[in-house]
Formats: sequence, C-alpha cells, structure tokens
Amino acid sequence: MSEHPNVTLVRDLFGAFTNGDLATIERAVPDDAVWHFPGRSGRLAGAHRGRDAILAFLLDVVELTAGTFELDLIDVLADDHWAVALFRGSGRRGGKTLDNPTCLRMRLEKAQVVEIHEFVWDLHHVEEFWS
Repeated sequence: MSEHPNVTLVRDLFGAFTNGDLATIERAVPDDAVWHFPGRSGRLAGAHRGRDAILAFLLDVVELTAGTFELDLIDVLADDHWAVALFRGSGRRGGKTLDNPTCLRMRLEKAQVVEIHEFVWDLHHVEEFWS
C-alpha cells in the first residue's frame, strides 16, 4: 500500500526545512496560514500568521541556533484533512541544549498546510531554551 499524498507532503516539508529549500515550503504554505508555537515567553512563542511570518519563524530557528537545529522525523500520519508529525528537535544556543520530542498537528486544504499546532514534551525546557 502506498503512502497517503499528505504523508508525502509532510515528509517533503521536513526535507525542505532540513535542506533550506524555501521554494518547497512556500508552495505548501498559503498566504493566510498560521503556526501556533507553544509558550508565553521565549523568542518563538505565539501565533505566526501568514506565509512570510512562518518563513521568518523557521529562519529564526536556524539563526538562533547558529545552524545547529536538527529534526529527527519519527513518523507521519495523515488523511485528506489532517496530518500529525512526530519528531525530535535538537540544537544548541547560548550554552543551552535542546532535545525535545515534539508533535505537529496540521490542518490541510488542497495539498497545503493551512494551520499548525505545535506540542512539545517539556514546555518549561523549550521556553528556557528559546528565551
């Protein structure tokens, strides 16, 4: 049995982030998309609304970790409207180390990711890392 096309879409997006392929990300994220990053503090906390804000958010992840941020994609589950990606995010920043299991819940429309809610295992650790 072959993968659902939205599983492939999400896997391709993870690969695009890892390879710095902004064109692939731009095609999969509409102008009005939103990414909800958890927390009340930290440089990345809050809702990132619009494709440009989401791209800036992703570039901030790379910049703030001086390129040390890595994604270890564990699994992707998807149907016609939803996808869930399980991954481990890690990196270094200002003498701090991040190593955190994470889940993205994505709402999909017409082969694009229109909304993402990010859930982290240890919110206190994540907030401290990005503060």
